[in-house]
Amino acid sequence: MSDAAGRRPVDDAPDADLVEYLVVAVPDLEALDRLVPALRELVEASAIRIIDLVCVTRSAQGGGLTVLELEDVDSLAGLRDVEGEVGGLLSAHDIATAALAVGPGSSAVVLLVEGCWAARLSMAAKLAGGRIVGGERIARRRVQTALESHTSSPGTQW
Repeated sequence: MSDAAGRRPVDDAPDADLVEYLVVAVPDLEALDRLVPALRELVEASAIRIIDLVCVTRSAQGGGLTVLELEDVDSLAGLRDVEGEVGGLLSAHDIATAALAVGPGSSAVVLLVEGCWAARLSMAAKLAGGRIVGGERIARRRVQTALESHTSSPGTQW
């Protein structure tokens, strides 16, 4: 059930068609505090719902990985009261796979989120007898190459 704006109450199960994970890498754990306002804003605007969140740090020497829960990261204290059911869905394998993108000496937040911004599209697809069946984040290099190629073509404008 949705409210007038198409948002679901926080205690509703996430739309499984809209769940994805994000890895946001930063130089160190302290730098994660700069992500808090943006994440809070996205949650409060019902653009996303945080389903699970962990932090990872990869050592500069040896590349060992440390996994920390939200409660253990002071720089993310501002997210402890954000609406959402945080915890328990990311497996050790999920975290290890996501952490492959984190370079030595860096830290990251691994987020499992529901893309609430697409809830209306998901509902429309279901009403039409379908569903959202895929999506993928495109590698930055590929996007940049495509944009450069597009803008270098004669007569092309953005």
